[in-house]
Amino acid sequence: MNKNYPFHSVLQNHLWITLGLILWVFLFLYFSEPFDINRFSEDEKTYLLPVYALIQGICYSMPLLYQTHVYRKKQQWFLKNEAVFLILLISIGAILNFLFYKVIIVDFDPGTYSFFQYFKWIYLPAVAIILPFVIVTRIILGKLFNPKEDNNKITIKGKGKYDFITLKKEELLFIQSSDNYIEINFIQNNTVDKKLIRGTISEVENTFPELLKTHRSFLINTTHFIQFKTENKKLFLDLGYGNIIPVSRNLQLAVKSKLQLTTNK
Repeated sequence: MNKNYPFHSVLQNHLWITLGLILWVFLFLYFSEPFDINRFSEDEKTYLLPVYALIQGICYSMPLLYQTHVYRKKQQWFLKNEAVFLILLISIGAILNFLFYKVIIVDFDPGTYSFFQYFKWIYLPAVAIILPFVIVTRIILGKLFNPKEDNNKITIKGKGKYDFITLKKEELLFIQSSDNYIEINFIQNNTVDKKLIRGTISEVENTFPELLKTHRSFLINTTHFIQFKTENKKLFLDLGYGNIIPVSRNLQLAVKSKLQLTTNK
């Protein structure tokens, strides 16, 4: 669930999805007449269906507050964040649509659906219409309108909005955790430089699976591996530039396998 997800962060552009969703829901309901809408008169369809479509737009807009909060804090958007966004959309939609049905459509008639009946027989089929539109348009927005990243560069982001570093892949040497920070060690002008970023090493590991975890506090760029070293029956990696990285006992087999595969390429 910590996998990066196609995402577009400009809030204003999500308004186009909102408008598209409103139009899509209205046209679908008006022309296909599902959920007993065929019982509505033309006048009822004219003033009720636009309101229903507008409610779907509101249901999409409200979770954008969560989206904005998470992205400002993390500067990243993962699959788990997208799942929470969609769950919020569905939950808000269930409540608002039921209230519209109960208050406006049936005027509190006691012989009509309960919330759970409405959710099962009316709302879930409606979700099957709305959700694919939302998912597809969000993916398109995320993939087409985000600038293409340079495949030879990586950007490691921290907790703050301006807390990040962009490097060429070959410049990254290793990353070490340090309390609530991570220490990025990279090569610049043939010397090793460092930058502290507020974040966790597990977040970097999830974002960049190509980096090799050798210890709970270390991730390395395998292209800089030179040789194994042992000292007092402990295993270390020589990355050059005077950097000797420890290897945990429980990770030794995985590290040796990965590095032997890398060096044999």
